[in-house]
Amino acid sequence: MLNPAPPSKMDLIYSALANRRRFFADGWGDVDGLLAAGPGWAGPDPPAPAEIQWVKERRQDGAFIRTGHFESSYGAPGFPDVCRRAYLEWILPPGAGPDTPICLHFAATGDEGFERRRRAMALPLLRHGIASLLLENPYYGLRRPAGQRGKFLRSFADLWRMGSATVEEGRALLGWLEAQGFTRLGVTGISMGGHMAAGTAALWPGPLATACCITPHSAQVIFTEGILKRQVAWEVMGAAPDPVERVRGLLAVTDLCSLPPPRRPDAAVIVAGRRDAYIPAYSPVRLQRHWPGSVLRWLDSGHVTAFLFHRRTFVRAVREAFAAMESGGR
Repeated sequence: MLNPAPPSKMDLIYSALANRRRFFADGWGDVDGLLAAGPGWAGPDPPAPAEIQWVKERRQDGAFIRTGHFESSYGAPGFPDVCRRAYLEWILPPGAGPDTPICLHFAATGDEGFERRRRAMALPLLRHGIASLLLENPYYGLRRPAGQRGKFLRSFADLWRMGSATVEEGRALLGWLEAQGFTRLGVTGISMGGHMAAGTAALWPGPLATACCITPHSAQVIFTEGILKRQVAWEVMGAAPDPVERVRGLLAVTDLCSLPPPRRPDAAVIVAGRRDAYIPAYSPVRLQRHWPGSVLRWLDSGHVTAFLFHRRTFVRAVREAFAAMESGGR
């Protein structure tokens, strides 16, 4: 049941203060070339398992942490050279083995590096016996192209490449985990990270525990309906008769409801905020209905306040998803 609660004031304030720059200031980019090269991240065949090179190990807060990198197999035109090396952090309990559950974490918009996800999600999960593998998004952190300011992608084509590459890399990492003998696997993320996790789960051939936190069913609603629409440089995208409708049409490829549900939708937990100004309330409902047996947990919260005050709920969602997968359903 949809709640007509007004949008969070914190969301409105944060958006005004934190988004003074705008997305796609360079316009569309080479969208036509990308469309000619492939359908985005909806390809059915998983990439080869990642070939990871581990470069550093340390112990921290009772965890064994390894950092490493691998070469992305994503090869669409215009993918920057600096994005081609993918960086990751693996957080394990002492004595981890093939029976250890491992959750792959995707980054939220603007989440560069690993510190935030390590502190907010991975270390709390470790206390419950769940290990984590953190992937740094292309276009962020060590993978951010020269000239890009923070999270503000310079062109719409960069958004297309970011999403496509992230889902492909996530599938390559799941393949690597399987090749190492791990069988209890899951995916999670917050906001954009949850959308990447959901897309990865939908395109992965095996069962996964899936926890999507304040996640849209499609990137369409983020850039054409939610408050982030105000931070798009629409005036430089005016070559099309209606830039908003063209963005909506192009982002149809990100609609999770156009993909089959995950192999284990009953092991999926979706967390949503009733007063989210970034994601309309119908969006997580649509995703939950498309994933039969999944659970939708509502927070009396906006998008930003969910980040700030409901991280324990996100951790609990991951735990619940793993428990549901291992019990054979709720």
